Amino acid sequence: MKQTVIVLLPLLALSCAEPSKPRPAAHHPPKITHFYTTANPVPRGSAATLCYGTDNATEVALAPYDDTLKPALNRCLSVTPTRPTEYTLTAKGLGGQVQQTIKLDVGAPATSAAVLITNFTVIGSSKVAPGTRVQFCYSTRPEVVSVSVAPPASVHLRPGSNQCFVAPIPRTTTLILNAEDRNGNADRMQVTVSVGQ
Repeated sequence: MKQTVIVLLPLLALSCAEPSKPRPAAHHPPKITHFYTTANPVPRGSAATLCYGTDNATEVALAPYDDTLKPALNRCLSVTPTRPTEYTLTAKGLGGQVQQTIKLDVGAPATSAAVLITNFTVIGSSKVAPGTRVQFCYSTRPEVVSVSVAPPASVHLRPGSNQCFVAPIPRTTTLILNAEDRNGNADRMQVTVSVGQ
């Protein structure tokens, strides 16, 4: 009768073999996939948008910047520099760290267009007989400090809502209403009155 010990010995030898150790995972270095601004230079007093993307990063920091950032494939944030500023983005990970820098220039203040005057219209018909006195009405935003019209009318114009004035129209005329706010931003709007027989 054969002994089963002979059959079991190879199995015991296999079960006592030392298990293989897994290789340590390689740490990939972090990457900044993109870092850009949507406007350069940025008008003085205006905000600019900075966008960034990272890969294999565990930490992200922007200097100068007061808030905490997180790694992201694509994220945008707002900054308002008061002078030309270098922004440095740093991405850190288990494989090291990487940096990129953008210099953001500051230009002249932005001017407002078509935002200070909300309405400028002719009351009644826009086609009149020569010499007819025509009424015009307009509205401006609260920040407006001065209003004028060209050709000049013999009335004092004031900022505000639903303001009106009357001017004689001897011939076909285009009136241009001008408005300015306390920061020097300007706006204009025009209407035309046709003169017929």
